[in-house]
Amino acid sequence: MQESLDSSGPLFARYRLLVYSVLALAIVSGVVALLTNRPKPASITIIPPEPTAIPSATPLPSATPTPGPYMVYITGAVETPNVLVTLEYGSRVIDALQAAGGLREDANPDAVNLAQVLADGDQIHVPTLRSQEAAVRVTVQVVTPTPGALVVYVTGAVVRSGAMLTLPAGSRVSDAIAGAGGLAADADTDAINLSAVLSDGDLVHVPSVVAGSAPTPTPNRPALVHVNSATADELAQLPGIGPALAAAIIEYRTAHGPFRGLEELDAVPGLGPAKLDAIRNQVVFD
Repeated sequence: MQESLDSSGPLFARYRLLVYSVLALAIVSGVVALLTNRPKPASITIIPPEPTAIPSATPLPSATPTPGPYMVYITGAVETPNVLVTLEYGSRVIDALQAAGGLREDANPDAVNLAQVLADGDQIHVPTLRSQEAAVRVTVQVVTPTPGALVVYVTGAVVRSGAMLTLPAGSRVSDAIAGAGGLAADADTDAINLSAVLSDGDLVHVPSVVAGSAPTPTPNRPALVHVNSATADELAQLPGIGPALAAAIIEYRTAHGPFRGLEELDAVPGLGPAKLDAIRNQVVFD
């Protein structure tokens, strides 16, 4: 037995290097295999949830002010004089007279502008045929006009005196007279300007050479200036304009075309907010 044990010692010593080499090779092979076949690390992508849409605030519609009713005072030759009447926005003298029962038989219809546009607080006085009173004592608030149909009243020496006419924007006195059937034989043509541009609510009165120099009622507002067709002289009559600015307006209009509104006039050198505000109610763009 002792001899058998002793014989194993030299045998292990003889093959020890080989055994170690095999073990080392096995360990290295295992490590290489482990590193080669190691699974790749998982890639995790985090997708955040889409943000919840927050509805935008819905703006409340702005309230458009509606012009309220007008109260006017009527005196003179009407069926119900000295009366306060309430009328709708945009009413004219003819509407007020109808609310007062109409004209009396002794009323002077040629002295009243039935087409005149009323404003809140106006007084309408209708003179009689026997009196020499003023026609219509009305203080009119000028509203910025919008190009459109014009309503005018034609009296005096025309074929159809007392005609209420609806005319297109830009019409002139000659158009109103034509709409009333033309001039009568006794018309004083030297006393009227046939080329004058009309405004909504104007009264056109043609005096007679037989009746003498009767007073001609004035329009309810200054004649409007049509900026896109006005001459230099017409533009120069506007407050604060004058010949130099009138020439500048025409020069700009010729180079850039018609103006579409008051704001575009600000591009003309020399015109500013103060001058534009001064002419706001005396110009139209059509």
